[in-house]
Amino acid sequence: MKTKKTYALLLFFSAIMSTVSCVEELDFEQLEDVVLTPVFEADFIYSEFDIEEYIPDGLPPDTNFTIPPEVVRDTANYDLVGTDFAVDNLDRVELTIEVRNTIERAFLIQFQFLTENDQPIGQLYNVLVQAGMGPGTQPVVSFSDPDPIVLDNATLNQLSSAQKIATEIIVPTLNTDLRGVLHIRSKASYYVNYEL
Repeated sequence: MKTKKTYALLLFFSAIMSTVSCVEELDFEQLEDVVLTPVFEADFIYSEFDIEEYIPDGLPPDTNFTIPPEVVRDTANYDLVGTDFAVDNLDRVELTIEVRNTIERAFLIQFQFLTENDQPIGQLYNVLVQAGMGPGTQPVVSFSDPDPIVLDNATLNQLSSAQKIATEIIVPTLNTDLRGVLHIRSKASYYVNYEL
């Protein structure tokens, strides 16, 4: 009998406590102060240059040769900002490039944004790649991080009509005895700043 009274008393106090609560006054104007700042990441440039694929047939050992620039040039569709919403609400885009090289030569990688009609727009960007130490060794890593290439809001406005990206590996004089691979990978980090 005593337990029934205890349960009834607990139930009564629970009912009272659920109807009485502390509620702070809500300020709905605070919603105007909300700023969304997400970061989106996308693949940017990915390429691989294996020197063995470019050695001309029939050359004797220890012979120097060059590769025509158009052979190591690539153009891909890449809509940098996509819409006016993106242009208006992007704070910046950071391009981080990592290159792993086992070829015993230094390289230069250049890229530039293009319009739909393949007209260059904005500046030409350069990434210097350090020489590797040969096949079977750890690749020498060159990268733009911790100093990525930053496209600020003014640059993004200038590049708003970019629809493509042209990439070229500037290849030094090579030798038929050289072996190794150059791996290029990168990402674009989009920093959005959108006020509600």
